[in-house]
Amino acid sequence: MDTKVLKFYDILEIEKKIQHPFSREVLVGKVKEQIAEGFAIWYDMGNGIAISVRDFTCKEDFLLEEESDVPGAVFIFNLGDEIDFVFKDHRKHVLKKENFLIGLASDKFCSKTPLQKGSICKTISIGIKEELFLQLTPAFKNIKKYITQTLKHTYAIFYDKSIDIEQFEALKGLKNKDAYEEALSSLYLESKALLLIHYTIKCIEKILNLSSSFLFDKNRLISLERAKEVITNEYDKNLSIKEIASKAATNECYLKKDFKEFYGMTILEMVQKKRLEKAKELLIQDLSVKEVAIKVGYKHVGYFNKLFHSCFGITPRLYRKNSLKV
Repeated sequence: MDTKVLKFYDILEIEKKIQHPFSREVLVGKVKEQIAEGFAIWYDMGNGIAISVRDFTCKEDFLLEEESDVPGAVFIFNLGDEIDFVFKDHRKHVLKKENFLIGLASDKFCSKTPLQKGSICKTISIGIKEELFLQLTPAFKNIKKYITQTLKHTYAIFYDKSIDIEQFEALKGLKNKDAYEEALSSLYLESKALLLIHYTIKCIEKILNLSSSFLFDKNRLISLERAKEVITNEYDKNLSIKEIASKAATNECYLKKDFKEFYGMTILEMVQKKRLEKAKELLIQDLSVKEVAIKVGYKHVGYFNKLFHSCFGITPRLYRKNSLKV
């Protein structure tokens, strides 16, 4: 039996249509109950940029078909299950959980995504019209090659990497569907989206400007990814740079140099950033400041307080107090 094909707008019931000043429009939709449980938001910022939020769990198997008649770029941040995109030429691209991609699409773009019962679809996407995207990315090498590929195949995948700490922070506010209704809060969301675009483009520019010998040394790139994964999973442990290098299967000196060049921060800076971001999440739970400090890897509460205040401009205790009021 063939899996049924559903277009994205066919699975939605539009609940609200909100008009903000200067051609800014919000559509809030609920996924039809028999198909999935959840919602979707489309926010046209009126400046060539649009935000799309999806958060639903499938109740049956189906192929989700999507089309576009506006040429441009899309940043897709995947916070749910792995996504398989199947394009017109039958090629596939798999977007892993907690990864993001930058893709280009022509005005004849079409893709199908197989979704299974129980699959969690949770993505935040930012679409940018082609003319604006090209003006924003003059430093991207070979961009014309990808535009040519897009015209030929209707799509091109430009970039696919794991979501970093800064991007996760920017994505947080964009997930709240109620925040799109008021003009002031929607303006705040626009600023978060623009910050996310700017940060992501600047990060890619840095990578593209690295020496060719570095870019094409796959072993060094793999080691960097491993090192970041170790930090992400074991940030609360007292790991030395030597231990991280060993787990990443590389030399300590190479790792320190490459890490700073590739990620724009030292290994210890990333460890600290990860610990403090996790601390923000834990502080809004039923835990004391001391318990949070220990959980994220700091034995001395005073030192933790100092780092937290330096990073966020507020003490952990006051941050916890203010968060619990909301």
